[in-house]
Amino acid sequence: MIDQKQEISQRTPASFTWAKAFTIVAVCVILTAGSLIWYFFSQVTASAVLLPALSEEMTRGQFASYIGSLQGQNSLQVAALNTKEEFAYVSEKKLFRYMPGGIVEVAARVPCEITYYVPLKDSEWLFYIRDNGRRLIVVAPTISFNRPAIDLARYDLRVVKDSMIRDSEEVKLALQNAIPGLLEEVGRKNIDSIRDTARISIKDFLEQWLLNSFADKRLITPVVDRVYFADEEHLFKKVVADDSAAVPRH
Repeated sequence: MIDQKQEISQRTPASFTWAKAFTIVAVCVILTAGSLIWYFFSQVTASAVLLPALSEEMTRGQFASYIGSLQGQNSLQVAALNTKEEFAYVSEKKLFRYMPGGIVEVAARVPCEITYYVPLKDSEWLFYIRDNGRRLIVVAPTISFNRPAIDLARYDLRVVKDSMIRDSEEVKLALQNAIPGLLEEVGRKNIDSIRDTARISIKDFLEQWLLNSFADKRLITPVVDRVYFADEEHLFKKVVADDSAAVPRH
């Protein structure tokens, strides 16, 4: 009987545990998933390498063609500034060069909207392809703005200090005639404050152009990396030069 028990114990397989089974299955799953991921990325990388990249000349040509197809759109609005400006004007006259002739002070409250834009047609846009066709650096024309549009419903022109011997209407008219020039100066001074907004607007426009122009072509389509303006040469010249130096020459 003892010999029979020993024989049975010798034939009994090693004990089976769920922990070992789970470990084996987990290792198999990890190895399989890793192999699939490696295969996927190797195929994607190979495909990307085979895709040709855009050239700077091709990009400019396609952009000119795209702009030419836009009917009635000669400029791109990039920002709008709503502002309320206060102007004052003091007029003093002398009688016989030394006698006071009356002082009149007038003021104006002028709400207006200033629209900023960059020209699309008959203007120079520069495109620099970097990182093997994956990045696009853009130099857009200088920002311009339309004549400020005054909100006449809230426009206020008033006399602050009147004179019994002066015609205040004459002084009010002088200030009113000066307001367009004063608003032009306001628009010019605020160009720097809307530059970042303008960059975003141009980036959105160019990404739409890239989608419309190259979506059906087997090309590496770049992302719009940076947008500069023609009057920012001190910024983009250094960036373009540094990127060019970083590209290996063959």
